Amino acid sequence: MAYDLNRIIRDIMENSVKAGEENGGVFILYKDGKKILEQSAGYADVKKKIPFTNDTICRIYSCTKVFTSLCSMILMSRGKLDTFWEVSRFFPEYADAYYMRNWKKTGCRQVMIRDLLNMTSGLAYPGDAHEGSMQTTEVWGRLDESIKNKKCMSTQEFARELGKVPLMFEPGTEWMYGSSADVLGAVIEKITDMELADFMKKEIFDPLGMTDTDFYVPADKRDRLSVLYENAGEDPKTPDWVNLCIYDFEERPAFQSGGAGLFSTPEDMAKFAGELSSGNAGIVNKHMTDFMRTNGLDEKQRIAYNWDSCKGYGYGNLLRIHENRNISGSFAPVGAFGWDGWTGPYYLIDPDNRTGITLCLQRCGAGSCQLSRSLVNAVYGGMEDTAVTRISVPVFSQ
Repeated sequence: MAYDLNRIIRDIMENSVKAGEENGGVFILYKDGKKILEQSAGYADVKKKIPFTNDTICRIYSCTKVFTSLCSMILMSRGKLDTFWEVSRFFPEYADAYYMRNWKKTGCRQVMIRDLLNMTSGLAYPGDAHEGSMQTTEVWGRLDESIKNKKCMSTQEFARELGKVPLMFEPGTEWMYGSSADVLGAVIEKITDMELADFMKKEIFDPLGMTDTDFYVPADKRDRLSVLYENAGEDPKTPDWVNLCIYDFEERPAFQSGGAGLFSTPEDMAKFAGELSSGNAGIVNKHMTDFMRTNGLDEKQRIAYNWDSCKGYGYGNLLRIHENRNISGSFAPVGAFGWDGWTGPYYLIDPDNRTGITLCLQRCGAGSCQLSRSLVNAVYGGMEDTAVTRISVPVFSQ
């Protein structure tokens, strides 16, 4: 009996909406650099009954890190970036490194590029009441005020301010999800003498035809911007707060967050997944993606790498790398890699099978949810081996 992936994906998506688990979303599957399946369900605006479609504009939050990772690989391939370099090479504020522990200031080695890529830098995100992150929270607060006062800090100004505050620990000793990708974005700007948005546009967006991806949503596209919800169901609520200073910008902000700032569509995101999994457009090759999907954490660093969505995965280059199917509960092969975003966008990239999986949602705190795991298992349930697939379906869009 043929494996009807269209029907299975459709049922999984629609049942998730009917059960009140999600409000709406789009799933797209790429194989060999081509889109072979697309399925949408639910609404981008529940109240107005506006369907979630492949051109719905979404806040992709931490899926931005996948783009920042590739930018780093591009610069490495051209001899313009080295993982052994210290961040102080670009921003002298990082030269006098120290961390706080039990309210004691302790000098330590400097943050290196590899620390930024592996999230072992000691650079925190705001919100933790630890003595090492209180000043970091203040910097993010000043960034927020600068945006509200229409005098937005630039990406590089923000990175310089972070270089003046204590680290959470000596670089390279622990893993901590934090501001590393934002500092890396500033490093990319320094190397290229371009804004992060312009470098991404030149090297990734334009070559792939990603016409709806940027750090803002212009006036002529605002009608396609999804509503962001706190929850799902019959009466979902919208948040009255903003996460990580990512507002629904109508003009490109001076602060371009390499960790969370991009807006995109399912269609654009899927084109990127198609390139990472196939290299058809020539932006990546096997050696670059093999480096991207190499674990960078040792056993000590892995102690803090204990999120449910990361169990069964290693971590490196701002990405999780699949290592153990039984622990992850995923049929995806070992070596598949990707990441997700706070609002529910999800990537799984499988270069061995030339397969790219993209899911877009717009729900706060969604990350790697039940829906993404079910969809991945459905896809690989149709694959017979690493070279041949039983999936043979026309592109389908609800």
